Amino acid sequence: MKDRGCLLTCLAVVTLVFLVSGMALGSVSVIDVVGRHVVLTATAEKVLAISCSLREVVYLLQSESVKRVVGLEAREKMSRRQEGKYPCGMDLPYMMAYPSLSKLPAVRKGGALNLEEIVKLSPDVVFTSFITAEDASKLQEKLKIPVVVVYSGPIGTVRQRKIYFKSLYLMGKVLGRVRRAEAIVKYLSSNIRKLKNMTKDVSKKAKVYIAGRAYYGSHGLLGTDPHWPPFEWINAENVAGRVAKVGKGIGVGKEALIGWNPEYIFVSEASVSSVVSQLKNPIYAGMSAVKQDRVYGVLPYCWFAYNKGSALADAYYVGKVIYPDRFAGVDPAKKADETYRFLLGKGVYEQMRRIFGGFVRISLK
Repeated sequence: MKDRGCLLTCLAVVTLVFLVSGMALGSVSVIDVVGRHVVLTATAEKVLAISCSLREVVYLLQSESVKRVVGLEAREKMSRRQEGKYPCGMDLPYMMAYPSLSKLPAVRKGGALNLEEIVKLSPDVVFTSFITAEDASKLQEKLKIPVVVVYSGPIGTVRQRKIYFKSLYLMGKVLGRVRRAEAIVKYLSSNIRKLKNMTKDVSKKAKVYIAGRAYYGSHGLLGTDPHWPPFEWINAENVAGRVAKVGKGIGVGKEALIGWNPEYIFVSEASVSSVVSQLKNPIYAGMSAVKQDRVYGVLPYCWFAYNKGSALADAYYVGKVIYPDRFAGVDPAKKADETYRFLLGKGVYEQMRRIFGGFVRISLK
């Protein structure tokens, strides 16, 4: 009896500690990617994911996201590209997979968050990215709703993948999808490791260039990424690699590109028309990629932030083009659909191909 009495007393004390500290039994506690401690009373059933974080929610929830997501960004709701150079919802693989998401209300008004609309939607959690800890705390105070800062940026480097995987785990915890988060981490890690192993002993790296890499809208030939993840994963020499240490969209000079003389040019198909038009300029005629007709289209990777599935699919295609012997058994279109199917629950490569062009050689003649 004494033991039973002691046990009951201990349980009562533990319960009291949780209640006093704001950690009621059944609650969910996470440390977000900017170091904030955020507590939810339970697993989030109603979710709002803003600032390009809805993609990761769909990765974690797949078809269930249609039931649990309560709102979206205005750009995700758009049916046409703004000014012809900014993405719309149907450009994005996760929106293609679940087009009914576009029926949800947008939570921005003139570019600013519509706080009244968010409160009315009453989500259990707001995921957001590209925001400071201070601004996230201010937003949480205004909404009186838990705000969790996540990472939805690039995953080209080991450091970037580390924070992305951490972010997936914390999102999985909030959504009750930790095992699914583990599966995503395993899938991405194993594929990147496979790509690196397939090309690790290449004796002569191909000299490559990504053109039209979008950042704040589509760009022409001179818009590029010095550390474009697909190149990083397959042991290719990005000719713009010395321009910047961090992978991001930048502009380079005509003379620099001509001097680098890439053997292959890959074009982000968000920008394909302007890139092809510029490549037809006689000043570029002497470049090896142009002379040898080695210009190829790839799916947009950075297009309303970073589409991880498209990056992985692009890597297999680029590998097939520049190292055909190493990728002899790979069908890039099938691999793209496999990747989308794993991440989204649906294969959307054919829809991507219809909109952007897909994996093709681009003729300049």
